Amino acid sequence: MLTEHFSVLTPEVQAARILELDRVLVLVAAKACTAAGKAALLALKPATVEDVPSLKENLRETAAFMALNRECGAVPLAGVEDLKPFLEEVRFPESWLPPRELLVIARTFAALESVLNYRDKVEERAADLYQPVVSVFADIESFTPLARLIESCINDEEEIRDNASLELKDIRRRIASSRRQISFQLKEILANPEFQPLIQDNLVTIRNQRYVLPLRTNFRSAIPGIIHDHSRTRQTCFVEPLESVSLNNNLAVLLQEEKQEEINILRMIGDRLRQLAPLIIETMEQVLALDKLQAKALFGEQINASAPVLQESWEAEGFFLKDARHPLLAATLPKNQVVAIDIEFPAGRCGLVISGANTGGKTVSLKTAGLIALMARCGLLLPVAPESRLPLFSKVLAAIGDEQNLAASLSTFSGHLLAVKAILERADSNSLVLLDELGVGTDPKEGAALAQAVLIELKQRRATFMVTTHYNDVKSYAYEEEGISSVAVAFDPANFRPLYHLQYGVPGLSNALLIARNLGFSEALLERARSLLGEGETRTTNLAAQLEKRLAHTAGHEKELLKLKQQARIEGERLQRLTVELASEKEKIQAGAREQVALLVKEARQKFKVRISELEVAKGKLEGAIKAADKAALKELPEVKVGKLRNAFNEARDEIYELVPETVEVPVVVDLDILDIGDQVMISGQNKAATIVAVEPSRKRLTVVLDSNLRVTLTPDRISRYLSGAAAGHGVGDGTRGESSIKISNLAAHGSDCGLGRGTLGVTGAAQVLNLIGKRVEEATDLLTVFIDQAVVDGQLRVEIIHGHGTGRLRQGIHETLKTLPYVSNFFHPDGASGGAAVTIVELVKR
Repeated sequence: MLTEHFSVLTPEVQAARILELDRVLVLVAAKACTAAGKAALLALKPATVEDVPSLKENLRETAAFMALNRECGAVPLAGVEDLKPFLEEVRFPESWLPPRELLVIARTFAALESVLNYRDKVEERAADLYQPVVSVFADIESFTPLARLIESCINDEEEIRDNASLELKDIRRRIASSRRQISFQLKEILANPEFQPLIQDNLVTIRNQRYVLPLRTNFRSAIPGIIHDHSRTRQTCFVEPLESVSLNNNLAVLLQEEKQEEINILRMIGDRLRQLAPLIIETMEQVLALDKLQAKALFGEQINASAPVLQESWEAEGFFLKDARHPLLAATLPKNQVVAIDIEFPAGRCGLVISGANTGGKTVSLKTAGLIALMARCGLLLPVAPESRLPLFSKVLAAIGDEQNLAASLSTFSGHLLAVKAILERADSNSLVLLDELGVGTDPKEGAALAQAVLIELKQRRATFMVTTHYNDVKSYAYEEEGISSVAVAFDPANFRPLYHLQYGVPGLSNALLIARNLGFSEALLERARSLLGEGETRTTNLAAQLEKRLAHTAGHEKELLKLKQQARIEGERLQRLTVELASEKEKIQAGAREQVALLVKEARQKFKVRISELEVAKGKLEGAIKAADKAALKELPEVKVGKLRNAFNEARDEIYELVPETVEVPVVVDLDILDIGDQVMISGQNKAATIVAVEPSRKRLTVVLDSNLRVTLTPDRISRYLSGAAAGHGVGDGTRGESSIKISNLAAHGSDCGLGRGTLGVTGAAQVLNLIGKRVEEATDLLTVFIDQAVVDGQLRVEIIHGHGTGRLRQGIHETLKTLPYVSNFFHPDGASGGAAVTIVELVKR
């Protein structure tokens, strides 16, 4: 499959075969819905490094399509067939397709409608997910009119319908009439008793499209006519009587006309197909691209893949595959059974030498890196973390497994050496080289020396390589050589099992004796083996074991530190987000207050203009009346002065603006010990002074007389200001506003701190008032619930809620909440003089 892209038996082809890229492509192709899509994916070839921009775009689209599939389901491509062969058949004038093939085309057009319906659905339902892949759906057209034409002419039995044309309908009517005439004539012969001995079977049959009678062979001349056929036993001959020849001839002509008319209908459909062929081909190519893209996305979802960063140059910053999983294992095993590894190549590092126990995952690590590199060049999503960075290697070269070839008289070692030699001839700075058990199969000393020489050669060529080994000399070289890292596959000696992840900076132990012990070898044999190990080998093994334990301990600390750093970063981001949200909310509240004031001013200005206009008209009428009336009698009439009205409006506007303070005042702390009977104080929610008439000895409650001579008992925290001996009755305003204005100001003053409002008296006499002006619906709902609960506990039967007019959303939200509270028996707006729709009176159930 890949031989079309690479030369046969080149190291690149061998690497793709060894790494099993074809198995991956089979799994991807299985996700495609169309035969053309499956074939295209099976023939997928690794792109060259010059195609980096298109590969990046392809990965971006595939990742976006995977997200779209996850949210909206897969695109319904079932029933879409490749129409190019059919269109090729009708590319010449007068050409046509048989009904069966036309029905395939009609069903494909119907399937395309399902694709277009899916496009419309996701465009409306998930526009943010649809936008990155909009180009994939852009050139898919609808061919519904042509599909309906085909279905109107051909039925499901692949027959042309009678009403496909008026001419065909008339011909078939005449054919049916002719057949009835022939059948009637022949049945009369069969019914004649004179001919009964001559008839083999009492029925009318057809031979060569002509109606005939079955006669006994020895009586074939008894009825004059044409013999068309004999039975297989020669006992029956089929004779067309002479009197029916004319009718049969007429029927034959009609059948020819029917066939010609059917061909005319098929040619008409063929002409329509030929006209739309370019558009159909373009649509089918787009559907093919869509099918391939969706198959890649579905496979990516299956292996939990992502689109990492593709690097064109990596020498300066290196590359990193985080949580890399072997694609075939990720596709066939449950997620919890696939161990992810980190493959790290920081800047300045060109090679990894991986060592450790057998079955520990060394070879799988090599295959994982190589297969991921090839998949990236095929435009497939990769089973790695999204933050991974991967170069696009122009060559992936691998020598993994047994290269023995008995037919070519090659031993395992010779085959291995030939593979390594071919790799060295092609390796360069843009190559990824994967060598498993380098130098194995010969004398360990010579094999280790040869392996080190190969590593030096690869480093000089600036190739990127991953090599596995059991040779201690190769491990030592990798540990000491700059630019090469020694990596161990983790092993749990306590449980005698591999852990499969990689540990960097330490050589791995082969653990051959531990594995032999676990497999049941005798302790005496193992002790003899240990005694045969050289002192240097034993020291090296012990040192490597200590390093491995220390590295595992350090890795645990690093994970804990990383976790703490992540938590700190998350908390920092959360604090920053809350700060921004708080500032934004503050600005919204201030903007809302400014908008309400501006709206009040605008409404007042409009009413004032209307009033001014009315006064101007009245003044004109008055001046006209003066001319016609006694001037002396009119002198006593008051003069209409518009200027004074304008001044009054400006003063009212300034007072409205003062309702929204620019700065938040710091509350004044009142010394409760100095309060005494007769003192003047200001009460929260009131705009005039109150006089203290009684104080409890505990100073927890006191009684005051308000400006309206009402006595109220309240707690000291309701006192907002101490006035000492100041005269009572002076309001906050200057007295220039009318009665209605004073009432509006009182409404705004009640419960200004949004507390429960104990001790205040509302405009309707309620003892508790809650002011929710300026609050959002959600915030007001919480405050209202607490307020009602407290009022019920205090034994109140009526309370007031001040919410203002505004847009009506706050009032509506308050009323919806009141409907759900169990202690609320009724609520309503007071009359206009008491606040009207700006206030809601709530009546509570008596406990």
